[in-house]
Amino acid sequence: MQHKKNYEISLFVIGCILINCIGKYAAAGIQLPLWLDSFGTVCSAYALGPVCGGIVGAATNVIYGFFHPVSCIYAITNVALGILVGHCAARGYLENLFRTMTLSFLVTVVAVAVSVPLNFLFADGRTGNIWGDGVIDLLGQMGLIHWLCCVIGEFYVDFLDKVVTLVAFFVMLKLLHNRRQRKQETKDPKIRPNHVKTGIFTGILVLLAAWQPGGDWKVAAAEHYNTYVQTIYNDGNGLPGGKANDIAQTKDGILWVGTYGGLYRYNGSSFQWMNEYESVKNVNCLYTDEAGRLWIGTNDSGVSISINEEISNVVDSTHGLPSDSVRCITENSDGTFYIGTTDALAVVSLSGGLAVTDMIPEITYAKSLSADQAGHVAAVTDEGGLYLLRNGEIIEQWEKRPLQAAYSCCMFDQSGRLYVGRTDNVIEVYEASGKRWKNTQVIKCGSLSNIKSLNRSEDGEIFICADNGAGYLNTKNVYQDINTNKFNSSIDHMLVDYQGNLWFTSSRLGLFRMCKSVFTEIFTEVGLDEDVVNTVTKWNGNLYFGTDSGLDIVNGRMTEVRENALTRKLQGIRIRCLMVDSRNHLWICTSGAGVLELTTDGTMHSYTEKEGLLGDKFRAALELADGTVALAGDIGISFVKNEKITGTIGTRNGLANPKVLCMLEQEDGSILAGTDGNGIALIRNRKVVTHYKKTNGLSSEVVLRMVPDTDNGGIFVITSNSLCFMKKDQIRELKNFPYYNNFDMVEGNKGEVFVLSSAGIYVVDKKKLESGEKLDYDLLNATKGLQESLTPNAWNYIDENDNLYISGGFGAVYMNINDYNSHNFSYRMLMKSIRLDGETSYVERGEVFHIPRGVSHIEIIPEVVNYSINDPYVRVWLEGFDKEPVIVAQSELKNIVYTNLPTGNYVFHMAVYDNQKAKVIEESTYPIVKDKEIYDHWWFYVYYGAVLVLTIAYLTWLNARTQIQKKLNLQKKELELAKNQIQMGNETIITIARTVDAKDENTSQHS
Repeated sequence: MQHKKNYEISLFVIGCILINCIGKYAAAGIQLPLWLDSFGTVCSAYALGPVCGGIVGAATNVIYGFFHPVSCIYAITNVALGILVGHCAARGYLENLFRTMTLSFLVTVVAVAVSVPLNFLFADGRTGNIWGDGVIDLLGQMGLIHWLCCVIGEFYVDFLDKVVTLVAFFVMLKLLHNRRQRKQETKDPKIRPNHVKTGIFTGILVLLAAWQPGGDWKVAAAEHYNTYVQTIYNDGNGLPGGKANDIAQTKDGILWVGTYGGLYRYNGSSFQWMNEYESVKNVNCLYTDEAGRLWIGTNDSGVSISINEEISNVVDSTHGLPSDSVRCITENSDGTFYIGTTDALAVVSLSGGLAVTDMIPEITYAKSLSADQAGHVAAVTDEGGLYLLRNGEIIEQWEKRPLQAAYSCCMFDQSGRLYVGRTDNVIEVYEASGKRWKNTQVIKCGSLSNIKSLNRSEDGEIFICADNGAGYLNTKNVYQDINTNKFNSSIDHMLVDYQGNLWFTSSRLGLFRMCKSVFTEIFTEVGLDEDVVNTVTKWNGNLYFGTDSGLDIVNGRMTEVRENALTRKLQGIRIRCLMVDSRNHLWICTSGAGVLELTTDGTMHSYTEKEGLLGDKFRAALELADGTVALAGDIGISFVKNEKITGTIGTRNGLANPKVLCMLEQEDGSILAGTDGNGIALIRNRKVVTHYKKTNGLSSEVVLRMVPDTDNGGIFVITSNSLCFMKKDQIRELKNFPYYNNFDMVEGNKGEVFVLSSAGIYVVDKKKLESGEKLDYDLLNATKGLQESLTPNAWNYIDENDNLYISGGFGAVYMNINDYNSHNFSYRMLMKSIRLDGETSYVERGEVFHIPRGVSHIEIIPEVVNYSINDPYVRVWLEGFDKEPVIVAQSELKNIVYTNLPTGNYVFHMAVYDNQKAKVIEESTYPIVKDKEIYDHWWFYVYYGAVLVLTIAYLTWLNARTQIQKKLNLQKKELELAKNQIQMGNETIITIARTVDAKDENTSQHS
């Protein structure tokens, strides 16, 4: 490659990395007994030397690690391979086939030596290749010790992979060599040093591009469940007894919670105890079948089946069920149902009526059941055994192994693989291999203990419930923890509701909901201790948080905390403001230690009272148009430019109240300074010109923040008790704003403003706010996921992506102001019943509901099935009666009462709006007919007259017919008597004739 230009060498290196990645994906996709991820490494090591070979190998694993995070660790193996091949190739190991094979073995030994310890560290010795893992399992069944099985399994995969790779490369070299000979090219193939440097440099660039500094492969792979809002339901907030055994969801979206105290119905607003179900006094398990029926397994009354919230069938020991104590239920693909009881496993059929059609006595006390689409049913018993059935017959079974973890639960995935949880932290995966099922994968689940159930979501993730917490497997079967905080004991079951929220049940702690939120708790995510945050900014790609106890730095991806000399220097010092100026210098205002200025090269300048500042306590920094930085503190304003203090403004300069809380520079260069009790000081040419106070229109002379209106001009002024608006020296209070204890304001991009307050974040229309119109608002508070109490007089930060970082009392959170209402969930609306004069009538969806005539009091009971933290607007109206719709928040939706509703046809509308009341997200309609009174119709009179005439005519006809019928009946009797006499005479003659014609049996002649 001596004649190649540098850019060609760079393309060669990139091509080698690409070959590795394609090979690795192909091998994994079609499940080859190879890795196919080192051909490019060998090429680069041969052509450019061992260092470049190692870099190419590392880059391959890092890139692949974006999709399979643990692959990053195995970059060590590929680096070792590249270095070894590079050194050996220089010594002629690729000159003939024998030496190539020798090199293959050497590389295999090195790969095994590096990979096996990593396998034990991350995968209990498993190779991650189904072929290698198969070798491990085979040897294990033969009694070989585990570590030796793992070494041999890794060797099997690595040896074949390295032989194929190096022999293929050797063949390629020979073909190229023969081609060159034919072309009579005899130039020296030595590699120039600058080409090696180019190759190494290119490899490093690719590696750096792939590897994001500060990234954490575990966190990068994790889902966002740990940012969900968490709520525990127990006897303190609606779930009596405070314990839950199981949970299920019917097709209408309603959740059903089984407890020892009975069954509860939950629609997102309230729990309803279904005490009218006589056969359900306690609940062990729940199951929803394909038809939408709810199966309720009880502890002492068998199984009850609910259709449309009414019990339709009950099967118990009197109907052939082995025991009345039911532990689990599943539906087979053939339509039969398997019911696990504390006695034998029962098979139940609905065909021809509910009946127990079979029992499997070999399987007793089944506590977990699952069925696939191919007719297989898996069962796990309380003793820890695993059984696989087909057509009601046991085809495989795995008994509990002595002194080892027992099986505890099972679940088939969509592709037919069987996942089996154990009483430790392991999940085993089984797949059909011919007529047998083989263990193809073993997955360790972190710190979980005693896995109790598995549940697959529609996205293909598998959620894991355990005695001490919960987690999930992503679509690549990589385990991730779910932080359930205090809800960490006896988690039995879970489901994902139709809105995507997670629900977990615990027989000790109750019911647990995890709901999507637009807010992310930064301190919780990165593991920082709780602290009061006063200010946030971003500098050099990192997030800086000024707290009451110092400075915290978090990398831009919010995956790790960073400490340095600056954080150690500021430890224990209260930081009030962080500001980055136009020169990319970081300014740090402290309460008691003056002000620090950090330059881009790390130089630190300190400004204190000794250097000429007005005091050492500062709470705000503002860069002016000329590059000067104004620093506001407790005893005035100081000015710094080019590392020099250029002036101050205090009480001697007309600043009557020197405690300045905020500042704003106007277009003419003057400064507005909001004070702590003396209104707004107007400063021009570093002299106080005047003050704006209550007499000028301010609602309070404590001014917390001033925010310019970038669209219409003017300034929003946030005082201690309201919002005001200032324009051309005219100030007025914005009395249409609904709250008073406000801290800050941020302009949005869609005509809205975000007002940060002690009650949360109000989102209102800016034009309506300014004009004084009646305001509709959206309040982002704890119910919407904002768990932090906001810090008063704090400095928040909005980045280039419109992410708003908010200072809180226990840490910091962030949200995107463009997507604050992005979680517009789907909603299901129900009108299941209507009370007619106090009596409840049920409504069938899709059918016309008739209100009988004479009903005077009608109470419509609407439901919005909503489990999210949103409180959407709901529009309800009765078309044909209401003049206009009623729009209320869901939390304010009540039953709707109509009195003396006129007869006629109506349509009841229910619709859910977005947060702006501008767009309908979902709508449902129900036709209603109030039957008319019978006498209101004209045809009633026609009917009345016609019936009267017909009645008279009929009576007349009846009388005449009766007389005639009497005569006919008498004649009929006389005719019947004559007929009988004639018939008797005929029968006598026939009898005599038969006697005369009879034959003798002996002579065959007539008698």
